[in-house]
Amino acid sequence: MKSGNILLIGPTNSGKSTLLNQVVGKRVSLVSRKKQSTTFNLKSVINISEAELILQDTPGIFFSAKKISNKMSNSAITEIDSAVVIYLVIDASKKFETSFKKIINTLKEKIEYQKIFLILNKIDKIKKSKTLIKIEEYKNYTEIDAIFPISAKEGTGINNLLTSSIQYLPKKKNKYSKTKEPLINKDLFYSEITREKIYDKIHKEIPYQCRVITEKIEKSKNQIRIHQVIKVSKKSHKNIIIGKKGSTLKEIGALSRREISNFENKKIHLFLFVKVDTAKKL
Repeated sequence: MKSGNILLIGPTNSGKSTLLNQVVGKRVSLVSRKKQSTTFNLKSVINISEAELILQDTPGIFFSAKKISNKMSNSAITEIDSAVVIYLVIDASKKFETSFKKIINTLKEKIEYQKIFLILNKIDKIKKSKTLIKIEEYKNYTEIDAIFPISAKEGTGINNLLTSSIQYLPKKKNKYSKTKEPLINKDLFYSEITREKIYDKIHKEIPYQCRVITEKIEKSKNQIRIHQVIKVSKKSHKNIIIGKKGSTLKEIGALSRREISNFENKKIHLFLFVKVDTAKKL
């Protein structure tokens, strides 16, 4: 038997969450047009033949002109030691980014035995000739052990990526049971789903000043009752989320309820409340 951790890191909007969802075969990680949409580490387990792959998504790495932001998120760094393989996921449809060099330099200081796979994602958006050019651009980085052009959205190249990853996993007993279920905190997961719907519905009006907290979950055989609070820092944001006569909040609730219902395969009763919280930074 083989088993090992695989850590997904990369710039914001590079498609890490889409890749994880594609590998697992169901939606387990938030995918949004908003940058930095993933806010917590998420583990999922898949079994291929006699190998157990423990994949872990992390918040996107964001760099700005401000020095305080020019470093990898702590949640990504702290998980490097436990990983055997690191998937560095970048958007192949974009120009060569300076953030890539910064990430590589950080990894250079942190890794010891880990293998770094550069994942050129979103090749469905570019021509094959451009993909080959992209590979040439990155292959001279000695820190990179292999380059995999893929389309997480369409599933192209993923089987080759996973098969290649297995050879680097150490021989040991499976850590988890043979399942594809995400190893997640349901409170956080339900909150993430609702937050995604807020971003998708009103992505221009609401910046990042929004948190969703799942306060209570009541489960029965055929249904789940979920109580959530959406916290914003301004009354104007509260009004935007609620909408005219509560129409926007109702739509957000309907979208979130449908998503959770599909995941759980149960009837979902979702109760949403919006509160202004100026005391705590959101």
